[in-house]
Amino acid sequence: MSPIPTINIRAYIDPSASIEEKAEVISKLEAACSHYGFLQISGHGVPISTQRAALEASKLLFSLSQEDKDKLSLKSNPARRGYERIGEQILDSKSLPDNKEGYYLGREVPLEHTGFLRGPNQWPDLPEELFRRPLENYYQHMDKLGKNLLEMLAIGLGHDISVLDTFTREPVMNLKLLHYPPHISKNDRQFGAGEHTDFGAITMLMQQPGKDGLEVYYEPMKGWLSVSAVEDVFVINMGDLIHKWSNGRYKSTLHRVVNKSGDERYSIPCFYQGDLAATNPFKPGEDGGETVEQHIRGRFDESYGIKTRS
Repeated sequence: MSPIPTINIRAYIDPSASIEEKAEVISKLEAACSHYGFLQISGHGVPISTQRAALEASKLLFSLSQEDKDKLSLKSNPARRGYERIGEQILDSKSLPDNKEGYYLGREVPLEHTGFLRGPNQWPDLPEELFRRPLENYYQHMDKLGKNLLEMLAIGLGHDISVLDTFTREPVMNLKLLHYPPHISKNDRQFGAGEHTDFGAITMLMQQPGKDGLEVYYEPMKGWLSVSAVEDVFVINMGDLIHKWSNGRYKSTLHRVVNKSGDERYSIPCFYQGDLAATNPFKPGEDGGETVEQHIRGRFDESYGIKTRS
């Protein structure tokens, strides 16, 4: 059993909970992020029906023909929205290309306001009630959850939540639908997703229940911990941005995916990057510094081997 803790955060989002109850949740969150960089959460307020509908939408997308999926390629989309084929992402340069296919979507932005990670989504030719609407509903829930988690992280560092005003003003937050085919390769350099740390602030992951695959590197053991896929439990991890901006207090931890299920596996990570113009919210009043956009651009270029465009 993985030692990565599962924390019930209901008290933080419950208006009737006491200050002491909220403080206890924040303390547990701070400890997990400082020690592991990973945690699991329950009591998050995202309805199970919403989660299930999002997973079904993902399965529907990846059941399309390769030709139809390729029409949605993110390579031709300046907002980096759309589809990527199996093997198009290499998260670990020491390993083979990732054995997964994906589809990015984010907040819908008019075409005339397109920019880095901002713009209109590429929607497949699928019934809206089965694809677009369930995912937009899920997106709204994750946006709210992300802000709650960031508030707890800020408080854990001794800040008032007002330091997040700019960071969460117009945040970039993208969902990535993922499909992992069965793992049949005998090559020890083949992974569903090679070992990596995440680019941005925080990641909120929904795993298909019962389809394990996520592994987290645990430095004290010099080994990998498996994180079980449990319904109604989200996996949360810190990204490089939070690691850097918290001076390493919140750890951005190596992780990878090996599809151990013997079957198709689906998951939906949600990457909360923050307002692209924001700088370190944990150093309020400090001028200059790397922006969210500067940081994320560099990581995208490394991962995909192509230059991002303005």
